[in-house]
Amino acid sequence: MKIIQRFIVLLFFLFLLPIVTGQLPFPNNKIIEKPVPEKAIVYAATPTPDTHMQVTPMQVTPKQPKVLFVYTHSHEAYKPAVQTVSGMEAVYDDQTNIFSLQQAMINHFQLNSIEVNVLDMDVQNVMNQTGAKFHEAYKTVRPVLQQELATNMYDLVIDFHRDAVGASATTLITPDMNFAKVAFVVGAEHRGYEANLAYAEKLNKTLNTIVPGISRGVMIKERKDGDGVYNQDLFHKMLLIELGGIDNTEEEVLRTVAVLAQAIANTIVSEQL
Repeated sequence: MKIIQRFIVLLFFLFLLPIVTGQLPFPNNKIIEKPVPEKAIVYAATPTPDTHMQVTPMQVTPKQPKVLFVYTHSHEAYKPAVQTVSGMEAVYDDQTNIFSLQQAMINHFQLNSIEVNVLDMDVQNVMNQTGAKFHEAYKTVRPVLQQELATNMYDLVIDFHRDAVGASATTLITPDMNFAKVAFVVGAEHRGYEANLAYAEKLNKTLNTIVPGISRGVMIKERKDGDGVYNQDLFHKMLLIELGGIDNTEEEVLRTVAVLAQAIANTIVSEQL
């Protein structure tokens, strides 16, 4: 029995020996600690250009230009047109005149995406009713034009006239067709006329680029040359355009209006870009 007890004690001692030995501070008996995981550090990313991203430039759609037509000398007429209608030869007529061509002119401008308003006033008819003299035409139309400009916004105002000179000065003859030449009149007797002059010169150049020789150029006029202002002090882009002369046909005039509309559309759109 004692032998068995001793044998059991020996076995228990041998079992405990490695455990006790591992806890002693010998050089090769380091206690291995379970590693503690490091905290992850998150950095805020600094945005960098994406080399694969294609940026499409914003497309700017030009707004539709808006133009006002004025006919200060509304009864100025073209001899061939009057003769066709009435059999008479006249350069002024209360029915067949430059004012009566307004719808055909509007059509050409609308074909070039230009919105048109016409000053609702037959100026020379009003003058006849009030007894105003011919030289008072600009004075007669002025208050109505002022009111219109105070009410609506325009990119351009054009006062259309018919020149008094003959066919040799106002007709462009080409192999395919004839055109009524235009001329620009800029009044210099008001402050800021330079803006009107600059625009007239730009449009003159554009016209002659489309159809060489269709414009006779820009004429600067002072008080001694006539009115000298032509109501152009009311708006910084107001043009007086002599559209052909007394001998031009309606066909020649309207061909030129088509070119003028294209030139104005090009000029206004280029300014918007």
